[in-house]
Amino acid sequence: MAKRTAKIFTKLRNKHRFVLINDNTFAEVASVRLNPLNVLSIFSALIIFFTLFLYLLFAYTPIGNLIPSRISKSDKRELLQLNQQLEDLRRELEVKNSKAEVLNNLLSEKESVYDSTSVRLNR
Repeated sequence: MAKRTAKIFTKLRNKHRFVLINDNTFAEVASVRLNPLNVLSIFSALIIFFTLFLYLLFAYTPIGNLIPSRISKSDKRELLQLNQQLEDLRRELEVKNSKAEVLNNLLSEKESVYDSTSVRLNR
């Protein structure tokens, strides 16, 4: 196990050269000596930086309100009130529809549905 980790660390410390060459003139544009450990540390630092930047962007700017799970208390209270009003209106509409149905049946001479005297007991 110790031999394996030592082998990994030696591979991480091996140096490599990254060279940019112009295709037309074959002139060297840039050259950088890198090792895998440096590349790993640069990428991890960039990931941490962007994560921190996005967190600060969403936490302290109005852009954070675009996230659906983030609702202020006043907005939540207003949504609950609107939902309650919607339920009240729905119940009120059901009552009005049932009353209208009864009136339409009475006006269209279907009184026997609601007439309690028409039902006679056969004894």
